[in-house]
Amino acid sequence: MKFFITGSDTDVGKSFVTASLLRAFLEQGAKAVALKPVQTGYAENSRIPKAKSRIPDENSRIPDENSRIPDENSRIPSQSLEPDFKEYIKAGQNADFKATCYTFAYPASPHFSAELEGKKIKAREILDFIEQNLAQITLIEGAGGILVPLNEKESFLDIAKELNAPVILVCKNCLGAINHALLNLEILRQNSIKLAALILNFHDENDAICLSNQQFLQKKFPCPIITLKNYKNNENYSNSAKDFRAFVSKFLDKK
Repeated sequence: MKFFITGSDTDVGKSFVTASLLRAFLEQGAKAVALKPVQTGYAENSRIPKAKSRIPDENSRIPDENSRIPDENSRIPSQSLEPDFKEYIKAGQNADFKATCYTFAYPASPHFSAELEGKKIKAREILDFIEQNLAQITLIEGAGGILVPLNEKESFLDIAKELNAPVILVCKNCLGAINHALLNLEILRQNSIKLAALILNFHDENDAICLSNQQFLQKKFPCPIITLKNYKNNENYSNSAKDFRAFVSKFLDKK
């Protein structure tokens, strides 16, 4: 079985959720793997590759002096150099397993990171990569949100539709979460994509907004809603995996 993990925004904890789910499935004896088909912000050399020069057309806007287009002398923030798929290894995945199809140095939208290196991402190659690495349970983590572009014409929405896999949507439970979650729900509905679960990450039982978000979204979402807190002593994801045991058992029981 396949699951596609996407987020309502960047930095909402998709990799944390993917690694926690992986750990939960592995603990219950499933043959599970996690894939991150496109990884940006990963480079042994922390300098941004020089982009291929482009001749502006008549509709191009001349960048002003405050534009922040990176050049080859710019440095990538050091915290971005740790690839997300290393978290899968901490959760129990084989370190020799190739979890990614494309890696790019600059931490940005995949289409832009690829452009900086003179490359182009193809959805077909991602889908072939996933097909070649299927397991009993395959967790596929996107980059950013469901509409993040891969190139000029394709986005992660095309991947999700072609996979025909249930989506696990990760939201940061804070002010604005309701709007972000409902927008994603509408996109999934319009494209007939099944939603397996909504994850409210960074949940705080003592925060009125967190509790209000949870209560409101429970009335709107036709799927389980799982809340995750900030965990201590969670290096191998064993603590956060506990919150996925019921969800994982439901799918393994179908086997």
